[in-house]
Amino acid sequence: MRYRLKSITKTTEGENKFMAEHNLGDSHQVFDGEGKTFTINDKHVAIFNINGDLFAFEDACKHMGGSLGKGKLEGNLVACPNHGWQYDVTNGKCVTENECESGCRVDTFPVKTENNEIILSLPE
Repeated sequence: MRYRLKSITKTTEGENKFMAEHNLGDSHQVFDGEGKTFTINDKHVAIFNINGDLFAFEDACKHMGGSLGKGKLEGNLVACPNHGWQYDVTNGKCVTENECESGCRVDTFPVKTENNEIILSLPE
């Protein structure tokens, strides 16, 4: 894995956070309509490809920690393979009615492709 320059981003709370970019390799390893898990510095991240757009978020369901990267994707929703809790991959929000508390979500991370390689930004 290759590291890139640090950047600064604003969190949803409005505070500045240093982000480190990580080159995860060839973008073709995440197939359209599927997800893949990556581990970067002990942080587990799921990346999904929806019609060529990549979305990255923490790879742990808020219910019991199941790997969301191994879940089934239908449209923008991924279902945890353990108990079926669903998350919107575009914003990390849990959408399982009567199960998720209001505001329940997984952390999302900036991700892009550059020269056919996946570049993921994670907070330091």
